[in-house]
Amino acid sequence: MTFPVNASFTWENNITVGRDKVQWLYTETYAGVDSLIYKEYIDVSMGNSDGFISAWEILKTDVNTRSALRNSIFEQMDVIVNGSSEYAVLTDVNSLMSPELLGPVMQIEVIQNIYTTNYRVVYPFLGTGNSSVGFIGEKNTSMVINMPRETSVNSIEGIDNASVSNDEEGVRIMGSFGPTGKATVYFHLRGDEHITSLTPEVTEVNLSGGTQIFEDKKYHDLPLAERIFPSLGICAHDST
Repeated sequence: MTFPVNASFTWENNITVGRDKVQWLYTETYAGVDSLIYKEYIDVSMGNSDGFISAWEILKTDVNTRSALRNSIFEQMDVIVNGSSEYAVLTDVNSLMSPELLGPVMQIEVIQNIYTTNYRVVYPFLGTGNSSVGFIGEKNTSMVINMPRETSVNSIEGIDNASVSNDEEGVRIMGSFGPTGKATVYFHLRGDEHITSLTPEVTEVNLSGGTQIFEDKKYHDLPLAERIFPSLGICAHDST
């Protein structure tokens, strides 16, 4: 069985910034024939190759993917506060696996999995005055950054086609990660107003699993998406 390189992967980022916390939602979507490729990968690599994806195969895929995401962040913190990664601490990784995964492999579905990472900022950075928050993500993937309504954006780096909107809910920055995969927002907090932030409403499933240890010396050189979603690395090779 041959998987086309990166053919089945769409990744979106939705990031919410609060006074002492950050939440990052990753959404991966497979549609059309790409959903068959992804389900076949699960059936062959995580299951028993019987042409049917059962609940235990979905659970195994979920645990492995969350483990890869957790390890990727441990290897390289992806939230940068005021120029340093020392202030951000990963607290948990949650997931919501698409129910459309369950069933026959050769049935086309729209599959959408959501992974949520939560961070605690050990030194609150949303004080009055100028601050910055940066993110390291997958290049050329779409992103939305939700900021408290008391902030004014001074400048933006590393976000292609960036647009900024402001309403009663807060400040929203939309665009996509640039070719470096690094984005930074420089902003100013007005006055001493009470800090509020958006919290995306998403049903989260927190399934505990072991931590996957990466021993490949080339792990650090892999693109972020391939480190988090092992299927992408396998897609580059023939698999039977």
